[in-house]
Amino acid sequence: MISPNTKTSYFYRKSHNMRLLKLTAFTTLLFSFLLMIGSCEKESEKRKAYLYEKSGLAITGAQSVPASASAATGSLAVSYDTRYKMLTYSIEWNNLSGAPTAIGIYGPAPAGYAAITTSGLAPALFSIPTTGFTATGKTSGILTFDNFLYKEQDLLNYLYYVRISTAMYPAGEIRAQIKFQ
Repeated sequence: MISPNTKTSYFYRKSHNMRLLKLTAFTTLLFSFLLMIGSCEKESEKRKAYLYEKSGLAITGAQSVPASASAATGSLAVSYDTRYKMLTYSIEWNNLSGAPTAIGIYGPAPAGYAAITTSGLAPALFSIPTTGFTATGKTSGILTFDNFLYKEQDLLNYLYYVRISTAMYPAGEIRAQIKFQ
């Protein structure tokens, strides 16, 4: 026969062991959850270190060099991944004076200046085919930076710009500087 003290001691130990098991399980789950949250934050921090993004950059005639009186507007979205040296762009434009004759990425030149050579305006570093485009349209693509023709440091210092030219504005109807801030 079990004495009353032994019985109480047995149930106390069993109850204590169950509480200890529950506490251990809770602590383990809490630690796992905190570890998961911490690793998510670290991934987002890592992403900030290699991915530069900006959308809604205005493309206007006032930014062209020389400035154009065009009422045309546009929008530029850019993303640059330093791991793969890839610039992804999306360009939209509205109400140009006519179909685009040239769309390109130009540089290096800061905002307010045109990329020039000894013989005049520099040609586009990267030309986007304009066949089939109209006065309102959009295009997108990817450009890989090689640090020879397209230099990552110039891109990150905002020295490249997008320019859309038309027959009425051969030096550029609208323009936007590529920026990530």
